[in-house]
Amino acid sequence: MRKPDLNIRVAVTGAGIICSIGSNKGEVWRSICESRAAIRKLTRFRGESFPTDLAAEVDGDIQTMLPIGRRAARRLSRSDLLAVIAAAEAIGQSNENAGQPLPLARAIVSSGTSTGGLLEGEDYYFTRLVRGRRRAPASRVLQQPTSGPSDAVARVFNAGGGVVSNATACASAGAALGMAADYLRSRHADVAIAGGSDALCRLTYSGFNVLQAVDPQPCSPFGAERKGINLGEGAAYLVLERWDDARARGARILAELCGYGATCDAHHPTAPHEDGRGAEAAMRAAIREASVGPNEINYVNAHGTGTLLNDSAETRAIVAAVGTAVPVSSSKSYFGHTLGASGAVEAVITVLALMNQLAPPTLRLERAAEDCTLDYIPHTPRPLAMTHALSNTFGFGGSNVSLLFRRA
Repeated sequence: MRKPDLNIRVAVTGAGIICSIGSNKGEVWRSICESRAAIRKLTRFRGESFPTDLAAEVDGDIQTMLPIGRRAARRLSRSDLLAVIAAAEAIGQSNENAGQPLPLARAIVSSGTSTGGLLEGEDYYFTRLVRGRRRAPASRVLQQPTSGPSDAVARVFNAGGGVVSNATACASAGAALGMAADYLRSRHADVAIAGGSDALCRLTYSGFNVLQAVDPQPCSPFGAERKGINLGEGAAYLVLERWDDARARGARILAELCGYGATCDAHHPTAPHEDGRGAEAAMRAAIREASVGPNEINYVNAHGTGTLLNDSAETRAIVAAVGTAVPVSSSKSYFGHTLGASGAVEAVITVLALMNQLAPPTLRLERAAEDCTLDYIPHTPRPLAMTHALSNTFGFGGSNVSLLFRRA
């Protein structure tokens, strides 16, 4: 791939999202405005054997939301299906009222995930264990690869510019968006359908419980009583185009993706560096790429998981990168931690915040912890004049991604 030309501006022309608080942008944003979370008792699989029983699940029959028939949908994992729903909304918005349709023949699909079709792999294993090999269709195992969401979106929408599948833990979808911008700036593709998708599965639910990183109550990021995360599921995609191309085809530009920073702590398999040095470096890189100053950042959509180590380290990183005056919040307090999809889900929330000039709050924040010293916008949304907003997403292994969006 040719070196990306950072003078090329990247426009966001479409956004799609599905998570526990809504099956589209309108529903999600209404939930944000009403401070209405959706973290409830787990129903997807039996939770009696786990220490906790809460999750943020996507409600309803997702088959009815799909742009494909049930027969085709049977070949896809739940993560794939969520990806197709979110991508369909994003593509539809990008084409709405535009003079020319998206040139999908040169559209690359860039997705992040951490579980892929692992839920279907688990179902195959349990079916085979209980009912025998002949009653367990091998097609369920074929849905397991983490390349599934990208492949599914490309097939359904005839995107012919290639697929990229990224699995860097919880930073996956954020990295997928940043890499997509690089593909556009290098002219490897003319359009990018970029985001991520993850469905709840037993392995991640039990794994985070084993790590004692799950809060038995709805999570309280940055709070003095915080005990960990709540797991969620969902998908989100943005349609990205070169700015001049978007204007030429008459598309409405929602925002600009103007900065992308990615780093690795090289510190610990699961814990962030206590000073947040990798997170700080990612934010500084995004700010530097956008050619803006730290004092021009008006809002930070934090990774904000609710764990003791993450919230403390991220606070230190934000203070070091952009100072103490910037308002910060964690939208995971609404829909939990969607793992590999979180970077895209929260990027869409950040774009909506810029468009509406309204900063989402951190729910259930009764009292900030002593090591969390910023303004975390407790309880209710706050009208806020925003030109630049950062969206942070960090993952195991020390993966850190920060995306900088500019109001259109």
